[in-house]
Amino acid sequence: MLRLGIVDLDSSHSVEFSRRFNHAGVDREQWVDGAQVVAAWSGGSLMAPERIPGFQAELEDIGVAIVDSHEQLIEQIDGVLILSLCGNCHLEKARPFLEAGIPTFVDKPFTCSVSDARKIIELAQQNQTTLLNSSALRFSQEVKESGLQNQRLGKTNGAITYGPAKRSDGNPGLFHYGIHSVELLFELLGSGCETVSTTWSEEAEIVTGIWSDGRIGTVRGNRTGVTSYGFIAYCDAGVVSETVSTRFAYRNLCHEIVKTFESKCPSVTHKSNLDVVRFVLASLKSERSSGQPVSLRDMT
Repeated sequence: MLRLGIVDLDSSHSVEFSRRFNHAGVDREQWVDGAQVVAAWSGGSLMAPERIPGFQAELEDIGVAIVDSHEQLIEQIDGVLILSLCGNCHLEKARPFLEAGIPTFVDKPFTCSVSDARKIIELAQQNQTTLLNSSALRFSQEVKESGLQNQRLGKTNGAITYGPAKRSDGNPGLFHYGIHSVELLFELLGSGCETVSTTWSEEAEIVTGIWSDGRIGTVRGNRTGVTSYGFIAYCDAGVVSETVSTRFAYRNLCHEIVKTFESKCPSVTHKSNLDVVRFVLASLKSERSSGQPVSLRDMT
């Protein structure tokens, strides 16, 4: 049984993940075996400090101990979940655990800069520490089933993903809610996006990427009306169109965290993590330059 610790309590994920690992407050079909959240440390919050007391109380109710420092947390755990709402602090929060060789999950957004993303990956590699970063949507039931369908339908030649894209100053552009749709696109098409262009309005944005092999992938981020998640995948022998439910997304991601920490083989590559960060930064640059195409290579 892996002993897990949580860093930062300003995201609802601190409670949602703990409920699934600790078999508390959720239906049995949501339970995840193989790990338990034993302790948590809140180092503060750059975006929503007012959330911390409520989430901390919920964690204490299901038996999670609250500690006063990352040093105390390291002494008690076999793996850590960096769940800070703001991507800009993930390097700082993950560093001591990566340096200590503690398997580390970094929640979305991975970071809000390429330099921070590189440093996190370098720390993991230098210390031979397992590192996973992913949106839960990569492991939703519909995406998993789409992968099975694609074995029948052949190569995915292009895709459109969509979902909410509410913005926040702490996580600029698509780094906030829009990150889910971006990661969904990369799960469908893989790495290799070269250029991005953005069409933006107050109500929505459309971000189009061109991959190195000529495939085109598009993210539509919605800020009005229905804001459900979904995708369309264009394959050799058919088209897959799915609305993506979040019902089992947290459960499946928690399963993936256990699997990754045990196997030391993350299913989402570090290259994909870097490409997602570059994609979002390129989309912002394109937006600010009236939709001009921006190369991901220029995002350093």
